[in-house]
Amino acid sequence: MILIVGGANQGKKAYTEKHFGKDYKIIEDYHKQVEQEWNNGKNPIEEAEKLLQSTEKLVIISNELGYGLVPIDKFEREYREINGRVNCYLAEQAEQVIRVICGIGTQIK
Repeated sequence: MILIVGGANQGKKAYTEKHFGKDYKIIEDYHKQVEQEWNNGKNPIEEAEKLLQSTEKLVIISNELGYGLVPIDKFEREYREINGRVNCYLAEQAEQVIRVICGIGTQIK
């Protein structure tokens, strides 16, 4: 599995399609899936573990949400925290981790 991270609108999808589009199943906006799971009372880390049991070659694209102001809303703070933890888990499991900024990917693992 390859994890692509970066801020919103930084070109993660275009970078991924250019470099991995033909050989991998691409899961976009994984942070939104984490939010949905959290909303539905599921444990997003356990759900990520299940996803990684797939035999498909995966590229997971997720936003980094930990920058900027801390949200006032309790759910938003908790969601931001769990999203960071899920990204850390995925990064630990990944063969490669690439951070994309301004459409430029930098391999960090």
